[in-house]
Amino acid sequence: MTCVNGGAMKYQIKMEKTFVKRMNNLEAIFHLSHTDAVDARETIIDAIADLQQGTSLPVEFSEHILKKEPWIGFHEFHVLADLLVGYYRVDNKRRIRMVTITNHEELTTGRLPK
Repeated sequence: MTCVNGGAMKYQIKMEKTFVKRMNNLEAIFHLSHTDAVDARETIIDAIADLQQGTSLPVEFSEHILKKEPWIGFHEFHVLADLLVGYYRVDNKRRIRMVTITNHEELTTGRLPK
């Protein structure tokens, strides 16, 4: 398989239904302006392309592995101050599962609306 930019893909990306639904509704779910939602969507797409290539995300994304239930072992990065992307990475299978787009409140309570 190849990536959009034509390079060889290092990771296969799978997007969960919740992730896709939230990606398509950033304005309404997170009360963003249209411009902020468009910018956030583009930033997320660029970050996924970096992840797919096995490239580290820029430091401003504050990417890290989560250590509290129910998210132990999941990765998370910041798109905006309170707009987070959660994903699960399986290095030995070269797969990344994009799980959700959320905020700190939802992440800490562990309850994500569908």
